[in-house]
Amino acid sequence: MLIYPQVRHDKGELFGYVGAMETMQSPDGEPSPAQSMLEASERRWQLFGPTHLPYRILLLAKMIDRVTTQHVRDRAAMSLAEWRVISHVALMGQCSAAEIAEAAFVDRSEVSRAVAALEQRQLIQRDPNPRNRKSSLISLTGEGRSIYGTVREERTHMYEDWLEDLGVEDRTQLDDALRTVMRRIVLGNPDALKP
Repeated sequence: MLIYPQVRHDKGELFGYVGAMETMQSPDGEPSPAQSMLEASERRWQLFGPTHLPYRILLLAKMIDRVTTQHVRDRAAMSLAEWRVISHVALMGQCSAAEIAEAAFVDRSEVSRAVAALEQRQLIQRDPNPRNRKSSLISLTGEGRSIYGTVREERTHMYEDWLEDLGVEDRTQLDDALRTVMRRIVLGNPDALKP
């Protein structure tokens, strides 16, 4: 079940879009669960004010993680960690668990547990790593690629839905601004960011 009410868009697809205010009230006039969640999220957003943009970025990241967690659990019976492994292998090609952990900026043990679960479900396979005998190279099986493709397509539509109100120029400016912040964090705190 999605957190937001489902609204049919012109394309005939269903997405959870909070902007559909007509679905935000229940028949008895009380705020819907989506409206209540939106109001709570607005309070969280305002908690520290616009001078604390990193807090807002973190809050948004947590919201995206929660929506992603629910989506991949409902659609593919996967944890968020398992989805991260599947998606990184799909994007990077055959790679090691250490390479996935480094790219996803997560703990290696989290990746190892996810790899074990995915291997048990036969969604990934491991092959010997010629560069390092202590590790293996991970790739998607046919079923893993199929699940990735289905979920990824749905997620792409979700992302487009979330960004619908931003034009191309706005998206480019947002991406540039976020990258600028990322660079300042990395250059100012390189030791804190070591894996």
